[in-house]
Amino acid sequence: MSEGPLDGEVVVEFGNLVAGPYAGMLLADLGARVIKVEPPGGDLGRRFGPFQNGESVFFLSVNRGKESVALDTKDWVSKRILDNLMKKADVVLNNLRFGAMDRLGLGEDRVRELNPTVVYAVVSAFGSDGPYARRTGIDVIFQGESGMISISGAEKDGPRKTATSIADYVAGTNAALAITAALAENPRTGRRIDVSLRDGVMAVQSGWNAIGFATRKQPERMGTASPFLAPNQTFEANDGLFTLAIVVDRHFELLADALERQDLTTDFPTNELRMENRESLVRKLTKVFKTESVEYWIDLLGRVGIPVGRVLTLAEAFDDPQARHHGMLVEFEHPVAGHVRTTGSPIRIDGDEARTESIPPTLGQHTTSVLGELGVDPGTINKMIDEGTAVAS
Repeated sequence: MSEGPLDGEVVVEFGNLVAGPYAGMLLADLGARVIKVEPPGGDLGRRFGPFQNGESVFFLSVNRGKESVALDTKDWVSKRILDNLMKKADVVLNNLRFGAMDRLGLGEDRVRELNPTVVYAVVSAFGSDGPYARRTGIDVIFQGESGMISISGAEKDGPRKTATSIADYVAGTNAALAITAALAENPRTGRRIDVSLRDGVMAVQSGWNAIGFATRKQPERMGTASPFLAPNQTFEANDGLFTLAIVVDRHFELLADALERQDLTTDFPTNELRMENRESLVRKLTKVFKTESVEYWIDLLGRVGIPVGRVLTLAEAFDDPQARHHGMLVEFEHPVAGHVRTTGSPIRIDGDEARTESIPPTLGQHTTSVLGELGVDPGTINKMIDEGTAVAS
């Protein structure tokens, strides 16, 4: 995408690890200029493996499209530079620990003195206020304290964590959504945005929450099955697993016709009966499905309009023709890491993938150019680099 809807907007990101950086990357994908301010040691994510030629692929996955400015934010010269950067910003985004921005002299009140209409966005563990505001946490904590772990996995196996760090990516998406909405306001009034990682996880399990609210009971863990529909889960063929989703009664009628098992519609004509007799139904279907291959069932059932899919590995998912068509696999050459494969954007605008072509920055790659834009003379920049209060690459 040559020019995005946020073209011309300037985002200053004080991001660490995933949630803040992912929000910043989404905004960059949408066309914003994102200036990432890092300490001389870099975003903590740069220390997480795996590594390619010393560069963290973990970091590269959530930081494309940004400019890296590496400064010792405790240094008085750096503080004056950051004041000037705040005046240039349309958005100031951070996911640092509670109180960190205030300690840097960049709390909301101070930033608003410099730039009254700036969008000030905070991504935090449990929120900026309330009894847990000072608590720290990472994804497994939020999955545990949102109830997600309690409903994940199969009943016989015990609770399970969702594999991906869902709290970070949901919070990053929520932050980018709210920031984009605030930028659309005219005239701009200087919105403050607060996004909590735990709140995001609680919100995305709304369907499960509804069960608990209505029944006043803890929902049972169901593995890959649905608490609302049956059959709706993975099944085993004679050479692997596939997924099947019967959403409406018509789907079940088509399934019975395809399997030449009219007894199924006689015994289980409604979703209510299928849910009540799920175990018996699944046993009967499993016996049939084990007689043929995954591709056989995908072809047979897909041809008549039944939702059905393969259970793919990560490598298979990114090699899938539809995923490739949508650009979900991104490959680029990095000056240090070399050839890198990473995840594309899930958003398309006007038929094009909403993704910046700018690759993730090395630490301090844009320190010299950004400081120059802010009026810092070359001699001062070089002195800061020599003294270690700035890093340039």
